[in-house]
Amino acid sequence: MGSPIDCVKRVIECDNGRDAKGYRAVLHDDYVSYVHGKEMTVGPEAEVAAIEGWWSAASDVHLEPLALVETDGLVTLRYTLTGTHDGDLFGQPATGRKFHVENCTLLQVVDGKVSRAYRYSDTLGLMSQLGVLPGAGD
Repeated sequence: MGSPIDCVKRVIECDNGRDAKGYRAVLHDDYVSYVHGKEMTVGPEAEVAAIEGWWSAASDVHLEPLALVETDGLVTLRYTLTGTHDGDLFGQPATGRKFHVENCTLLQVVDGKVSRAYRYSDTLGLMSQLGVLPGAGD
């Protein structure tokens, strides 16, 4: 069993490699994710389905870590997310537009696996770049 940072690096590798099986393997059986404080996915299968949705919405999506800091099993991951909106995302059809947003996720690692994820993302910036906000111009 590696360090919590090693576990999060594996999460990143699986995400960027579109490795659903590997991604599932680094999630604790009691996994729960929160986005902006709201519970979003419960269980590793729901999380894998959610990440596969991202891969479908932006087939070239790439997570680039900017900082990884660990304290008592809690890893702070600051990163950029880039890609092209070439599939359905949050009910929005593909726009073909590129995006680049900076986000931050806190990942609680227990026994070498992620048990909790707390995501804080620039959803407004993403939607603005994709041109899908009401009243957004080209």
